[in-house]
Amino acid sequence: MKIPHQPLKFLIFSLLLIVALAACADEGDPAETVNAYLQARVESNADELRSLSCAAWESQAALQADSFRSMDARLEGVSCEKNGEDSDYTLVSCEGKIVTTYNGETREWEINTYHLIQEDDEWKICGEAETDTE
Repeated sequence: MKIPHQPLKFLIFSLLLIVALAACADEGDPAETVNAYLQARVESNADELRSLSCAAWESQAALQADSFRSMDARLEGVSCEKNGEDSDYTLVSCEGKIVTTYNGETREWEINTYHLIQEDDEWKICGEAETDTE
């Protein structure tokens, strides 16, 4: 009894298609990493900030964890989205602000554009883009 080759060809094609789709799978959203980083920052969560940072940015992340530690900080109107590339970095721009209250005084902090890279198969913050000040 001869087995038709058609089912075998279909099976091989299906397996190749699955492998190809897995290779093209979504690598994650770098904007989600920035949102998580900003949330960890207002919570002064140094461990989370370091875990969301590339190796070169970890020391800066630790400093940022301390920056709002004694303040009542919260995110307000924050939304982030991928906004292009700059050399080896993916850029994520954000709108919104961090609002802090300390000693009865409220202050608003603008949120910038962040540089991200893929490190250990995850998006990691690796710096903030320079902003122009007038």
